[in-house]
Amino acid sequence: MSPASVGLAADPVPGTRALLCECAGTMSSNLDFDVLEAGISALGVSVERQRTWCGREGRTRLIELVEEGEGAGRLVLVGCSADFAARRLQGLTDRGLRFEAASIREGCSWVHGEDRAAVTAKALRVAEAAIRFPAHREQREGHLPVSDRVTVIGGGVAGTQAAVELARMGHHVDLLERRPFLGGRATTIGPVFPTGDCGPCLPATGAQSGVRKCLFRNVAVDHPNLRIRRRTEVQSVTGRAGDFRIEVRSLPTMVGAECIDCGLCEQACPVPGGPGQATAISAELYDGRVLRSIDLERCTFCGSCAAACPVGAIDLQPAADLEVLHAGAVLIATGCEPAPGHLVTHLGHGRPGVMTQVELAEKLDGWERESWHGRMPARHLVMIQCAGSRDQRRLPYCSRLCCMVALKHAIRLRSLFPEMRVTICFQELRTPAARDETWYLAARRAGVEFVRGSPAAVEVDGEGRPVVDVEDLAAGELRRLRPDLVVLSTGLVPTAEAAPLAHLLGVPLDDAGFVAQLDAKNRTTETRAEGVFVCGSASGPKTLAECITDAAAAAARMHEFLTSTGRQHAVTASVDPGRCVGCGACLAACPFGAVGLIDRAPAAPRPATVRPDAQVAEIDADACRGCGICAASCPELAITHSLDDASVIARLEVLTAGTESPVIGFTCAECAAAAFTLSGLRRDQYPERVRLIELPCLGRISASHIVEAARLGAAGVFLAGCVEGQCQYMRGDRSAAEQVELAGELIRQTGRIMPVELWQLCAVEHHGIGHRIESFCARVDAAHARAYEARLAGAADGSRPPAPAGVGG
Repeated sequence: MSPASVGLAADPVPGTRALLCECAGTMSSNLDFDVLEAGISALGVSVERQRTWCGREGRTRLIELVEEGEGAGRLVLVGCSADFAARRLQGLTDRGLRFEAASIREGCSWVHGEDRAAVTAKALRVAEAAIRFPAHREQREGHLPVSDRVTVIGGGVAGTQAAVELARMGHHVDLLERRPFLGGRATTIGPVFPTGDCGPCLPATGAQSGVRKCLFRNVAVDHPNLRIRRRTEVQSVTGRAGDFRIEVRSLPTMVGAECIDCGLCEQACPVPGGPGQATAISAELYDGRVLRSIDLERCTFCGSCAAACPVGAIDLQPAADLEVLHAGAVLIATGCEPAPGHLVTHLGHGRPGVMTQVELAEKLDGWERESWHGRMPARHLVMIQCAGSRDQRRLPYCSRLCCMVALKHAIRLRSLFPEMRVTICFQELRTPAARDETWYLAARRAGVEFVRGSPAAVEVDGEGRPVVDVEDLAAGELRRLRPDLVVLSTGLVPTAEAAPLAHLLGVPLDDAGFVAQLDAKNRTTETRAEGVFVCGSASGPKTLAECITDAAAAAARMHEFLTSTGRQHAVTASVDPGRCVGCGACLAACPFGAVGLIDRAPAAPRPATVRPDAQVAEIDADACRGCGICAASCPELAITHSLDDASVIARLEVLTAGTESPVIGFTCAECAAAAFTLSGLRRDQYPERVRLIELPCLGRISASHIVEAARLGAAGVFLAGCVEGQCQYMRGDRSAAEQVELAGELIRQTGRIMPVELWQLCAVEHHGIGHRIESFCARVDAAHARAYEARLAGAADGSRPPAPAGVGG
């Protein structure tokens, strides 16, 4: 067989050097390397052939090519897959070796039979496609100016811990807290699980003794790199990753540094305070100092505190302060809060004798003082688990913490009031961690009563006492409980500020309204917006222990982001203003907010149908991730991706030429590519007529590519991408599904038959790749056979139409 026999084009490709690898003879049974070498040379490129390029001689030659630098030209390794080669040659890639790969091993020789001519012909096609039409995966390395400042939004335990970590790493940190004091809800809920100690403590720094220090005594909170801004809220956010500009509005504390903490202001204040605060002016012990602040939501501005202050430290007149902060990165640590009461009105919320677990936590310290005097606030207390939660009409999810909170409170109540009867009504009691089960056992030992059943409602009797009817599933009977107090274990929801803040930062929310993590397994502290991070319960309910761990992880990731000496970006997309009509389809399609509409310059080119003042799309190259979804979604073909349409179609032409009933497979460069490579390593067999084209993401595929495959004679097309919902570009799988549907309709309009399928898989599913492809090819042939039979039956003159290629013999 000669190179000409397979119809290879001989277009010269200057500056390209093909590195042909025999892989130690493992492909010689079905590949003719002499024909391969001659065929590649016919393309007008230099060919170097080695028994193994990853062996001693091959590596020595590669080192020489690295030293040649630009003089070596563009290198294409014709042999194993890019993933396998990158691992084998890692030491050289670290030294600057750059190459592209044409996989004739895992993608050709190892997965096909012994038809040497057919397999060699395919290998030549694969090599030609890679050599003539680069994948354009080169990276542009640039150092963007990145501010070393960080803004942390939320001063609870997670936000404060992250701010401390970042300050100790050398970053200048602005910690914004909308309330007067740090610590969040942890300061008001008493002892916490799993340790049983108080909530507001942070890990001790190296300069402090012990493993933890109370938030109010932790000297790290007074780090010189850390500026704490209380009563501060974000008004607007502009800029980009590395250079955010954040406008904040700070309300005054109204108590100046002259305060000597005599307490006379608190004694004079006539207004009751919030939870844990006696009056509207209250104090916080902070690093050995006492800071006082006025609760602006409760203060009546009567002036009693200012009149009582002996040093004139209180000023009730100062105005709010507006300031613009600069930050290289932003951390969202806004936490969560109890579900609103309207979700549990059916369980009596808002009536006397009914409260939530959070309200109980805020009362327990006061109840402890009652216990000293032998007073008991209730003889019988009933806790109702999953109050409003795991209910599709109210709160559809489990908040993870409620059961443990109930156990903690039940144990403490029985400890404070041994005569109090405590009953927990539950459907399922969840103690997820290994140590959590000990709390359940401790509650049993303490005499807490457990009733397996969920009350549908809480009524009130004639005396105003709650009445709880519950079906005890364990006993098989209906029980009526008449407690003095009902405590509802309500779920946790995002804070009210989470949604507007996420909108300002361009960060999506998940189905429950929490800040969506970039990846729920691998990148839990990052968000879709580059430079914006999340930690703690802002991304979902977490224990305090988890919040502290999450904060440390977020700080580490932010430090890495801010100190990176260079940031790599895929070569990105660009807009042709001469085609763009400003429809905004790309704006809606981009998962990363990298596309915007701007005013068109008067002299800029524009389509004839577009007004001179019409807007035009613009792509922010720094925000673009190179997925190609915008290019696929543009109805005017006005966006050029690094892997442009011409290159994709040219590859289709090369791979389908000279092949009988070719089947085209588009694969994403992540999960699907890994699955196909692993399948190739296992030598799973499938027909050689299957030709693969790898894309950065399935979102790059457009209906026009699929229709063009049909025009070029493809018998079928499959698209293989990541597991549903796990696309690293967020919506590449959804974009591909939309394009498949559109392509199917367009192909039907032409009267052609070409099955198109979308596969969503992960690397561990590589065991079934060969069988999946074989089955698809069988369905393709069956579809064409049915179409042929239909045409045969419908032939009016009785003539026999030609059989479709590859079908029926």
